[in-house]
Amino acid sequence: MRKKAGIFLIILAGVLLYLSACSYFVPDEDPFSDAAPENGIITGDGEIPWALVDIKQDASGLFSNIFPAAGSGTEGFPEGSSGGPEMVSGDLLTVSQSASGNEEKPVVVTFSENDPQYGDFDQDKHYCFKKLDSHGKTVYLQIYKILTERISEAVLSTLDEDEVDKCFNCVMTDNPGIFYADGYRMTKTTLDGKLQSITFAPRYTMNEDEVLKMEDSIDNYVNQFITSMPACPDEYSKAKYLFDYIIDNTEYDINSKNSQNICSVFAEGRSVCQGYSMAAKYLCDELGIFCTVAYGQASGESHAWNIMKLDGTFCHVDVTWGDASYHNSAEGRNESMKDYVFLGASDQIIYVNHTLSHIVPLPVCNSLSSYYFVREGRYFTKPDAGMLDDAFDKAYSDGSTILSIRCADRAVYDEMDDYLFNKGNVFEFIKDSSHARYVRNSEELTISFLL
Repeated sequence: MRKKAGIFLIILAGVLLYLSACSYFVPDEDPFSDAAPENGIITGDGEIPWALVDIKQDASGLFSNIFPAAGSGTEGFPEGSSGGPEMVSGDLLTVSQSASGNEEKPVVVTFSENDPQYGDFDQDKHYCFKKLDSHGKTVYLQIYKILTERISEAVLSTLDEDEVDKCFNCVMTDNPGIFYADGYRMTKTTLDGKLQSITFAPRYTMNEDEVLKMEDSIDNYVNQFITSMPACPDEYSKAKYLFDYIIDNTEYDINSKNSQNICSVFAEGRSVCQGYSMAAKYLCDELGIFCTVAYGQASGESHAWNIMKLDGTFCHVDVTWGDASYHNSAEGRNESMKDYVFLGASDQIIYVNHTLSHIVPLPVCNSLSSYYFVREGRYFTKPDAGMLDDAFDKAYSDGSTILSIRCADRAVYDEMDDYLFNKGNVFEFIKDSSHARYVRNSEELTISFLL
């Protein structure tokens, strides 16, 4: 006699982690202080009261979407909303059905990590894939195949829901071109209390026609990006061009429609930190530059940025942090002002206000060889009149409206502050000998001059 079994279905909404809203806190007053010499002394304090932070939105949907099971009485998928870029698992629903033996079985996706069709997955652009163990790589490739072939659901070769979550996040991090999915449904099937299989069903946000139309927009953006790129002698120069190009063509907007993927940057020109970092990853892949997306916090709030390998050394690049569109409304601020403090930064520099909570171990960034301020001759280990003179001369000759310098540590920052402002030497370098406008940032150890 056939034993009647109970099948328990557990629905897990595995939601895409990378939701972001990053912004600046802005003072009411003009952060550029006016300074004029009075008996050799500068009046006015240039220290700014704002600090760079993110605004984290409530995760009202997309962090914990529960995709209804068939027969649960709810049709379709719920709409998601924005939040911070965190790697999280979805909430659990438990429903039960009796086993008739006639249920339609989802497709089974099976192939090994050595499948020649996916031999290029060991390249640097699939960094997260490379950091997985052998079994994790197989699950990664299965999820990749499901997503790229737009399979509705399939059985995975794992019984570990945490492994599914990790591998899904790795796939999405490595492949920003998969912009048409933002989560998944996981069905766990048990027999007599023993787990039998896990079925993975992506949440697709676009139909095929919409995907093709979006891909055309992305291609147009990338072609313009490449054709506009000047001759770049090294990877640092390419990264700086990328940094500037994204900022110049993107407005920070927490209400952007596709803020968690590349569409927001490439097709809409409005995004948040997740979109910025995924777009930078996509463009680096086009340029052959190693890049991955880093997730964590900045000033205590959820954030996403990039780690790149420029001219042989790993470094942090935070494009979002460099965009002045966070605080354009502040009176007196120049909308073209960019913050380069995290372009090519080391761990020591960025971890002053950034922390990691990534899904796989990330490269150590302990070199300053590709740091913006080093490469541009604006990194000071002591007050140096010759270096300052060269920096100001170059800024004026280039027609720059902003000049920023960075000090190696707090002691140097204090020395530079005393040399330039307390002793009045700033007027040796600024063309207007009666007026100086500047911003000091003691956290970033930078001083910026409005020329």
